[in-house]
Order: sequence, then structure tokens, then C-alpha cells
Amino acid sequence: MKAMRGPLAFLCALWIAVCCSSAASAQAKRPVNAAKATSSDQARDLSGVWMLDRPRLQTVVERYWIYEFIPEEPPMTPWGEAQYKATKSSFGTHSFPLAETNDPIFRNCSPPGFPRIFTHPFPMQVVQTPGEVIMLFEWDSTRHEIYTDGRPHNTALGPLWMGDSIGHWEGDTLVADTVNFNDKTWLDRVGHPHSDALHVVERIRRLNHNHLLDEITIEDPKAYTKPWKAELDFLLKPTWTLGEQFCEDQETFQDIEKKETTPAK
Repeated sequence: MKAMRGPLAFLCALWIAVCCSSAASAQAKRPVNAAKATSSDQARDLSGVWMLDRPRLQTVVERYWIYEFIPEEPPMTPWGEAQYKATKSSFGTHSFPLAETNDPIFRNCSPPGFPRIFTHPFPMQVVQTPGEVIMLFEWDSTRHEIYTDGRPHNTALGPLWMGDSIGHWEGDTLVADTVNFNDKTWLDRVGHPHSDALHVVERIRRLNHNHLLDEITIEDPKAYTKPWKAELDFLLKPTWTLGEQFCEDQETFQDIEKKETTPAK
């Protein structure tokens, strides 16, 4: 094939130059970190309905996460140990019948408090706004509000069941700081104690689309000799919606226990 000459060759060369120039210009205008920004935005989106992701082992004792945060005993102070020995929980290896328990939820229908709410086997939903991340729990419609708008802690309302939470982002991790608790709740369902000096720090991040990790550090110098940590893994449940689970609407806990322990006829 003969090479093109004259005007036709000139027009073809001009067309190629214009196309290459336009492509280069478009590429120059495209944000270099566009893919990373999109990925980061998705990672910071914690919204959805989530359920604790744990294997279902053979016995309730093996499934420690339904009543406490870690299988080992946390490092308690003498005050903490005394408080713990005084509890009569219906869970764990040394459980009591519900008629004998002094669990504030079973005795008074008290709010579970924070972070105990995580040990109740019901889903939660995360809702986000530009200045706040809210965890809505199915049990008692409890909410954990984490303000991310830069405000300081607010202690004007006095000690709270769920504490006062503020947070900030470190990369794709939401760091939540919670203080200002009352001392009316247990830390978990087996009765580990806390005082009004309880301080909880969470590092919450989305590992991938379907998995959320909440790394919790618990600090309470009155109850524990040093801070200790727990990890909570959650699985996304995209087809779930939250139901209503109110303590006041349930049968008495002792009636439920009787049904559970009565042999089938």
C-alpha cells in the first residue's frame, strides 16, 4: 500500500494530533486519587443493619460473647472484685435462677447501658449524617449517638445510661470516645462492674462491604487495674429491619425460664 501524500495525509495527521491532545487533556484533568477517594468514602460508610458474627459452638458456656466481652477475667481492683462477687447473674459458668438474680435488667427492666448493649443477641442499625453516627439497637430501641462535628464532651445532663460520645475519623476508622456514665448498670451480662469513672474508646471500621469491626478499650481505674480490650465482629444483614424488643412488653423473665426448663410432654 502506498503512503498517503498531499492534503489527505495532512488532514489525517491533524486528526490524530487533535485526538491525542484531547485524551491527554482529559487524563490530566482526572483526579489522580479518584479511585482511592471513592474507596475511602465507601469505607467510611458504616450504615446498614449489623449482627454480631460469631460461630455457634456446642454449649452456651462456649459462646461467651452472648454474655461477656472476653473469655478471660479482666484485671479487677479489690473494689471491682468485691462488686463482681456480689452479682448474681443468670449467665456464665456460675449462673443463678432468675428468681435469685440481681441483674438490674431482670429485676427492674433497667436500660442495659453501654457497652453491655452489645452483648444482647439482637441486631443494630448504623445511621450516618454529616455530623453524627448513630447506632440503633433493637433491644429497647436503645441508641448510641457518636457526634463527629467537633463538639467537646457534654456533661451538663449529668451521668447517663449510655454515656456521652464524641468521635473523629482517623483514615477509614471512626474513633469514638465515651464518658459520663452512671454506675447503675453492669458492664456485661455476667455482672462485671464499672463505676462512674468508666471510659470507653471504640475504633470502628468497615473491613469490607459485609464485615464491620469494633475494637473496644475499657478503662475504669476504680474497677480495673489497667485498660483492657475486646473485639466485636459484625456481619451485614442487608435484608433485615429492626423489630421491637421492649422489656415491658415481654413475658416475665421467670415465665420464660419456666417454659425453657419444663420438659416437653
